[in-house]
Amino acid sequence: MIGKENNDVYEFGPFRLEVAERRLLREGSIVALTTKVFDLLLALVRSAGRLQTREELIGTLWPDTIVEEHGLTSRISALRKALGDEGEVPCYIETVRGHGYRFVAPLGAEASQASAEPARVFAASPRSRRWRPRLLAASGTAALAVAAWVFLGADSRSALPDVPPRSVVVLPFVNLSADQDNAYFASGIQDMILTKLAGIGDLRVISRTSTLDYASHPPDIRKVGALFGVATVLEGSVQKIGDRALINVQLIDARTDQHLWAQAYTRSLDDVFRVESDVAEQVAAALQAHLLPKEAERLATPPTRNSRAYDLFLQAEYPAIQVERGGAHASAESLERAVDLYRQALALDPDFALAEARLSFLHSYANWFGIDHSEERLAQAQRTAESALKSNLPQAHLAMGYVYYWGHRDYANALEQFALARQGLPNDAAVVGAIAFIERRQGKWADTLGNLEQAEILDPRNSLWFAERANTLVQLRRYAQAEEEYDRASAVDPQGYRLIASKALAQLIAGEPHAARATMAALPANADAAGVAPAVRFRMAWLDRQPDAALAAIAGSGDAWIEDPFMINLPSGVLRAQALHLKGDEAQAHREYEKTRKTLSDQLDGDPDNFNLLAALSVTDAGLGRKDAAISGARRAADLMPVARDAIRGPSHLAILAETYALLGQARQAVGLLRQLLAMPAGMFVSLPLLRTDPRWDPIRSDPDFQALLSERASAATLAARTELH
Repeated sequence: MIGKENNDVYEFGPFRLEVAERRLLREGSIVALTTKVFDLLLALVRSAGRLQTREELIGTLWPDTIVEEHGLTSRISALRKALGDEGEVPCYIETVRGHGYRFVAPLGAEASQASAEPARVFAASPRSRRWRPRLLAASGTAALAVAAWVFLGADSRSALPDVPPRSVVVLPFVNLSADQDNAYFASGIQDMILTKLAGIGDLRVISRTSTLDYASHPPDIRKVGALFGVATVLEGSVQKIGDRALINVQLIDARTDQHLWAQAYTRSLDDVFRVESDVAEQVAAALQAHLLPKEAERLATPPTRNSRAYDLFLQAEYPAIQVERGGAHASAESLERAVDLYRQALALDPDFALAEARLSFLHSYANWFGIDHSEERLAQAQRTAESALKSNLPQAHLAMGYVYYWGHRDYANALEQFALARQGLPNDAAVVGAIAFIERRQGKWADTLGNLEQAEILDPRNSLWFAERANTLVQLRRYAQAEEEYDRASAVDPQGYRLIASKALAQLIAGEPHAARATMAALPANADAAGVAPAVRFRMAWLDRQPDAALAAIAGSGDAWIEDPFMINLPSGVLRAQALHLKGDEAQAHREYEKTRKTLSDQLDGDPDNFNLLAALSVTDAGLGRKDAAISGARRAADLMPVARDAIRGPSHLAILAETYALLGQARQAVGLLRQLLAMPAGMFVSLPLLRTDPRWDPIRSDPDFQALLSERASAATLAARTELH
C-alpha cells in the first residue's frame, strides 16, 4: 500500500477513484482491482501528466524488495484491461518506450491538487468506449505477475505477494534408482500425480512445462513459491528396485517453509496407481480443496490394471515429451520410439485409453509439424482417438480435438472436443491454450487473449503463451502491447531467438525500423540460422532497399523454404529472385524464378490443393510475368483458405493475392483487397507503414487509387487520434 491514505477523490473519464475507500468506480459501479493494481493506479494518477520511470513505480509498489520488471508490466496490462484502455492510442496510460509510463487523462473538478503539472489530453469521451467487466482477466494478470516474479537476492524471509491458498507446483521428482535408465519412472510418477491434481477444479496447478528444467529440491522454497505464484510446493523422490518402488513425497507451505504433509510409500508396481491417487487426494485435503463427485471418481480410477502396460506407457512418455518440446528434441527417432512403446502397452491392454489418447496426439503432432505429413499418420491419429473416446477421458477429447484441428481444420468440432477436455482438466494450460488457438482461428479475439492469459497463469515459465499472445496482438495491430508481451516471453526464455526476431518483425510492420534494428542487434550473428532470423534480416534489408544485404541474409539457406513468423513461408529462391530484381539483375532473377517454379509445380502435382504451394507459385508466376497463371493460383489459394474460415491464415492469402495483382500492375484490384485488409485484423500482413515503404508495392505506387488509399488511411489515423483528444 502506498503513501498515507487521505480523502482525495480523483475523477477521469467515467471513473471516480476514492482513495480513503480504496475503490474505483465506473459510473457508480465498483471496478474490481487487486491491491497492487489499485496502488499502481493511485501512483499514476497522483502524478498525472508526469513521466514516471519503471524504477520509480517499482520502488513505490515494492519498497525494500527486489522485483523483476515483469511484475510491473503485467500489472500495467491488468490496469489497462480494467480501464478498457487497450486501443492503439492511449486514453489513460501512455507507455514511453524504454523509460516508463504517464497518466494522460485530464482529472476532473474533484481531483487532488497533488500534481501541479497539467496532464496531457489523450482521453476519449466517457462514452467513446463501451466498458465491460473483466474481473477474471484483471485478476488473472495480477496472478501472472506473481507467477513471473523472480527474486534476485531478495531476503527470503520477505512475505510473498497474495497468492491463491489452494495452489501448488509439482517439482520434478528425484530419481534415486541405481539404474539411471529408470529416470523415466520418476518422471512418469510425477507427471501422473500432476495430471490428477490438474483435474481438480478447486486447485490451481502449475503445468509440467514450466517445471521441466527446475531442481527437485530447491534450497529456498519461498523463492519457488514466488516464481510460480503458488502457496505450496510438492517435492518427491522415486526409487525403483525390481518390481517394487519407494516413493517419498512432501507438501510444503511456500510462505512459511513448513511441511503440510509428507508420506513414504513402499509398493509393488501393481499398486503404484493407488499411490498416485492417494497423493493427489492427500494434497487436495491438505489444501482444503472441494472435490466434485466426478473428480473423486477420476482420482480413484487407475488408467490400467496391467502394471507392465503401465510401465511401458511411462517409458513412452519420456521420448514423447521430448518430441512435444520441439526443436532439437523433436527427432523422428524419438517419435518412433514413443509410438512403439505406446503400441506395446496397448498390446498388453487394448482398453488402455490414456495410452491411446497420448498415441493419437503424438500422431497428430507429427503430422502437423512436418515430422511425418503422410495421410497414414493422420489416419492413425483418428483411429486411436476414436477408440480412446469410448472411455470419455478428458485426454481422449483433447486428442480428438487435435485430429479435428490439425488434421482437418475443422475448428467447430475441435472447439467442442477441447471444451469437453477442459471440463476434466480445468488446470491444464495445454487445453486452455488449444481453445485459445481455435478461438483465434475463428476471429474471437477477446476470448483468445483471455484464454492465452489464463494459460500464462497456469504455465508461467513457458514462453509459448506469451509469444502467442504477442502474435495475436500484432494481428490486431496493437503493436506496442505486442512488444511488451514479447519482452515477457524473452524474460522467461532469454535464449529464445525466435522471440527476438518476432519482436523485431512486429516493430518493422509498425513502422519502427530503428527499433527493429536495435532488437536484432541483440541476436548473435549466426543464431537461429535455420529458424526465422533469416526472414527477418531479409525483410529489414528489403525495406531498406539494400538487395545485397537481403541476399546475404539468406545466403546459407540453399533451396530451403524460409520460415516467416507472420506471412506464409516462401522458398528461398523466390526471395533471392525478388532481391535480384530489386538490384536490377533481371536475368539472374528470371533464372531463380524459373528454377523455383519447376520445383513448386512438381510438388503441386502430388498435392494440388495445398494453398501454401499455390500461393508461393502465384508469387513466382507473377515475377515471371505469367499473368493468368499467377492470378488463378493466388485466387485458388485464397478460396481454399478464406478469411471466413480462418482469421489468421485467411488474411495472409488475401495479402498474397493483393501482392500478385500489384506485381502485375493491376492497381484497382490490388487496392480493393488492401482496403479490405486494412479494415480487418490483419496486422501481421498489412500496415500503413509497410504500404508506404515496401518495394513489393512499387509497381502501383504512383497509381492514383493507391495514393488515395494511403491518404485515406493517414487521414483516418489522424482523425482517430483527434477524436481521442476530445
